[in-house]
Amino acid sequence: MVDPQPISQASTSIIIPSAGHSLPGAETSMLNRCLATLAQLEPLPKEVIVVVGDEFQGELPRQMNSLPVKVLHRGPGSFDFSRAVNCGLLASGGDLVLMLNDDIEAETTDWIGKMAAHLDDPTIGVVGATLLYPDRSIQHIGMEIEDAQPIHSFRGCQLSEAAAAGADTARDVIGVTGACLLIRRRDVLNVGGMSLEFPSSYGDIDLCLRLLRSGLRVVVEPAATLIHHESASRAPVIEPWEWERFIARWGEEANSWHLPVNSATGHNYDSPMTADLVDGGDGEQIGHEILRLRERALGAETRSQQLADRVANQDDRITELEERVDERNTLIEEWKDRVAERDTRVAERDARIAEQDARIAERDVRMAEKDAETAKKDARIAQLEAENLDLQNLLNRPAIIRLARRLARGPRRSERDE
Repeated sequence: MVDPQPISQASTSIIIPSAGHSLPGAETSMLNRCLATLAQLEPLPKEVIVVVGDEFQGELPRQMNSLPVKVLHRGPGSFDFSRAVNCGLLASGGDLVLMLNDDIEAETTDWIGKMAAHLDDPTIGVVGATLLYPDRSIQHIGMEIEDAQPIHSFRGCQLSEAAAAGADTARDVIGVTGACLLIRRRDVLNVGGMSLEFPSSYGDIDLCLRLLRSGLRVVVEPAATLIHHESASRAPVIEPWEWERFIARWGEEANSWHLPVNSATGHNYDSPMTADLVDGGDGEQIGHEILRLRERALGAETRSQQLADRVANQDDRITELEERVDERNTLIEEWKDRVAERDTRVAERDARIAEQDARIAERDVRMAEKDAETAKKDARIAQLEAENLDLQNLLNRPAIIRLARRLARGPRRSERDE
């Protein structure tokens, strides 16, 4: 039998749910800071899948150097870590899947490789890392359950204190945080992906407990050290209903390593997975078929949710279009009113013009009459001038002139004597 090839960070798909937030006073978003550290990995991961929602702020990330980055939209609704991971999971193509918060910053270039080395062991299903606060105190180095409450071991302690307690070497734990969680893609599909019952809190520990029940181990690798600006991307609030769901599923057993079936809900997580019950020569083929069917079921559930989101979006779009139609109809009515007002003003103007035309016509008639009278006067003057000219011609005749002179001298003497 040929030994399987070791899995490396080059076979890893990194899934980063992000809202695009920034640290106070920072010019660069936490997502871009995270991507910048991932671009320094040697070798580079297979892909980085950034899953965003409507709450995302700023510009969507682009490929950074040679780091293969692609962006998915999980659909409308409030931030949902589990749903975002499932969307990225279905789109991933790597043998390994790394869930990573966008408020994580790496300090080395081979930390994924150190985590992935544990998954060469087929008994190990989940690997976590050491996460430090910016002040170098411990935020996460594995989880345990205390008084039925999942808590982070050594939280707030220094690395030296954890080392004194034996936590400086890889060890089995009951769970690791989803802020940095490495798993085989087929294993997370085998248990149905992230539970949508836990959209914000408890989804990571729920996944780890399901994998523990399937017979796989959960370990934490202290040599993989990262900086975690915990809860910088969302408020660190656990809602009461989240805690109630966790208790309803897993019970209130205080012992970290003894979590029986909750009789109130009937969840039988203590049973091995179906694929583990198959024996014989067809076991591997049937197991692959079960994985394929579970992946299809998870995909169908996600697609169903996406379809519901699209329908909701369409309803919102229809409502928006109806509002726009109403606004357009209102504008059309206003436009019609303005056109009617304009037509009224045009009609009034035309009436005024008609009145002016009538007055002008009357004036033209009067002027024509005056012109006719003037013509008559001109004809009479011409006639008088002609008569005057005739008279002048008559007076200018010699006989008339002699008569006028005789009359001017008076009667002759003989005529006077008589």
